[in-house]
Amino acid sequence: MAVTLEHVPAGHTASVCWGFVRIGQLWRYPVKSFGGEQLAAATIEADGLRGDHVWAVVDAESGAVATAKKFRRFGVLLTCGARLTDDTEPRDPASLELTFPDGTVVSGDDQGVDVMLSDLTGHAVRLEGRARTYDAAHLHVLTTSSVDALETGDPFDVAVRRFRPTIVVDTEGMDGFVENDWLAVRLALGDVVIEPNKRTDRCVMVTLDHQEIPARREMLRTVMSRNRVMTREGGKEAPCIGVYAQVRETGTVRCGDPVEITAA
Repeated sequence: MAVTLEHVPAGHTASVCWGFVRIGQLWRYPVKSFGGEQLAAATIEADGLRGDHVWAVVDAESGAVATAKKFRRFGVLLTCGARLTDDTEPRDPASLELTFPDGTVVSGDDQGVDVMLSDLTGHAVRLEGRARTYDAAHLHVLTTSSVDALETGDPFDVAVRRFRPTIVVDTEGMDGFVENDWLAVRLALGDVVIEPNKRTDRCVMVTLDHQEIPARREMLRTVMSRNRVMTREGGKEAPCIGVYAQVRETGTVRCGDPVEITAA
């Protein structure tokens, strides 16, 4: 059963889902438009998950941040992976590890990394630590129910990767696009409190290769046919899966932590 505002009276916990809703997966993407790393625990800071989106590939000529949304030019970045070997100082290049599509692994402080990235993209680029570079919000929340409702035919752990969530909420026992109804709720994940503010409208990125996950050219049409909804009250209608969220209270979260749902 989906959690709707009918099930979450003002000031009350959504007890209908207690025991079923918990953190299933945590993901961090140290480099914008690269594949990420799955974590057992993460620190949620005021501007997002610690170490998330703190690096970017930058066009050497214009200084613009490269994004896979410009898929003809930079979609290949999605076939790379990135992880932090130590998140004490996420912008320390020695703590950043990059994996190229051919399996080559290099450190962020490798002298040849800019040349390798330029060769990969076919454009002069450089790796740069910078202020977080988000397209929409600090966190991206996705439920297992929504991924299942798409019926992609892929195993769950493959299907979820196309949507690049930060937090995957395990909504065992619920059906459909549960988080469609989360725009007027708060989610308490232990000491952390987040507030969804917009449904995640999807673009061409879901159709592309994501590291070892092969392209699915029809994926955007699949989302459109299953869940075409308003992105927010007064917003536009779009193919959506997941919700963007802002951080209200910071702290540390772990896979398996319960998620408490209350009216905002």
